[in-house]
Amino acid sequence: MIKKLFVQTLICLLFAIVITGCNTRKFDRQQWSYGNGLDYPLRNDIVNDLVKNHKLKGLTYGQIIDSLGAPQKRDTLLLSYQIIDNSFEYNRKKPIHKKNLILYFSKDSVVTKFEVYEHTNKK
Repeated sequence: MIKKLFVQTLICLLFAIVITGCNTRKFDRQQWSYGNGLDYPLRNDIVNDLVKNHKLKGLTYGQIIDSLGAPQKRDTLLLSYQIIDNSFEYNRKKPIHKKNLILYFSKDSVVTKFEVYEHTNKK
């Protein structure tokens, strides 16, 4: 009885480890840049490692461009990198889903904060 319970617990634990490990990749510039301009299929799996294990706050504008490449949106004091955007898909049967990495800069072009912004339009 105890042996059976132990085996079941071990199987559940291994399953949970596999599931949580499947959606993460380590940040790599080449994989981050992989995409066709409309879709970047690897970024969603990479962004968690990027924000948790890589220093973004305090980097300069030039260092960010060297690390992440050209952003999809530039503004005076922010850069936005597309992670997910299915709004361009025609004949979609699911809501519009957008997710972006947004970096905010000081007037001296240094990252002061960043966020992963996610929005789903539930129409």
